[in-house]
Amino acid sequence: MRLHVIEPDGRFACGSCGACCDQPWRTSIEADKAVALDRHDFSNYPRLVGASYYHSPADGRPGFFDLAKGEGTKCLFLDTDGLCIIHKELGPEAKPGMCRQFPLLSSRTWVDERVSLNYACPSVQRAKGTPLSEQADDIARVVALSGRPVQPNELVPLNARTKITIEENDSLLDAMMSRFDEEQSGDLWARFTACLSLINLVVTWKTQKPSTGTDSELVGLLRSGRSLSDADSPALVEPYDRPAAAPLGTRMLFAATLQPDTVPADLTGRLGFLGRLTLIPKLMALANLSGTYASRVLGRNLTIQEVLAHSVASELDAESTTLLCRYMHSRLWQRALASTRLSILGGLHQHIHDVNAVLFFARAEAASENAPALDITHIRRGLACVEFHLANQSRVFDQVLKGWLRAQLNDPVIALASLRLMRPTVPTLARHH
Repeated sequence: MRLHVIEPDGRFACGSCGACCDQPWRTSIEADKAVALDRHDFSNYPRLVGASYYHSPADGRPGFFDLAKGEGTKCLFLDTDGLCIIHKELGPEAKPGMCRQFPLLSSRTWVDERVSLNYACPSVQRAKGTPLSEQADDIARVVALSGRPVQPNELVPLNARTKITIEENDSLLDAMMSRFDEEQSGDLWARFTACLSLINLVVTWKTQKPSTGTDSELVGLLRSGRSLSDADSPALVEPYDRPAAAPLGTRMLFAATLQPDTVPADLTGRLGFLGRLTLIPKLMALANLSGTYASRVLGRNLTIQEVLAHSVASELDAESTTLLCRYMHSRLWQRALASTRLSILGGLHQHIHDVNAVLFFARAEAASENAPALDITHIRRGLACVEFHLANQSRVFDQVLKGWLRAQLNDPVIALASLRLMRPTVPTLARHH
């Protein structure tokens, strides 16, 4: 029997900022809840009088509708006080399920279902609110268990060739999580490199000592906290002088991560055959790290060369580093790196590109302000862009170039190159002094 496991370090209380209600995405509402809106008297809200509250779902999903938008990208039911009109008039149970659950994230492991938080939410980013552990009853009401049986004997893909037991998987992910603990030293890139080194250590260990059961010696080593040689002495990660000099695999994976930002908000669902064919040249163009596109999440045109040409200080400030470490700590806690789609190495590599996308959007904001460094405001904005729009969507490599892109994700050399891609660079003037 599966049980909810709640992230111990998570905190959340709604600050009524309205950020989650002012997005270019679709908000799906269950059909019975949509019909209930038609039966209610909203005459106290002039803009709702005579308005269509919902319309047919863009993805054609049966049993659901899409809520209408009001001004710009705001939900029609977002009131001027930042509160939800549906909630105020009909109660929280009348809201769409996706609204009730936000910012809670549910991930299924082989033995439990873990509830963590979406880092797009400003309250989550600032760790404001009650600990999730004290909200267990409320969480159970809005996050349903899947009912799937546990699979304690499942083998977890470590990379394209090696599998490990669930106990080994948990020990490895706990060791990787510890690299992002606040008391650990090193910048964000050193921590990622240490995680890649840990994976490499386990791959080498399992290759040299193959077994069908849990290797207790390996588990003990990972859980001991003792020095693990190269995992505790990661190589220095230097940025590329020109991001376009990165290997094609790195640039294509970044393009695949960024691709949803280039499509209209009303485009949804999996692409048909012709759509997949037209996507490949678009990916290649993005992978060149050049050109201009209409950014869905920033709401303006972005010229990639200008964003990348804007040099910023090579070190993130302590507050930004802490936030991104908390974000990665949470994602590793979810135990969702490996799935039917990705291995542990592939999942961590994709998270590297999620962080690359955070840095790209942060850099775009800094460029628009002509700021000489990425500060916490830029990082929060970039993280919200990625978490709201990119990180939890189906990846483009599920649709095109599957074999090639997955091979790149499972290549540790390409993963190290990906770490270099969006690392901030020393401003040009500083290089000459």
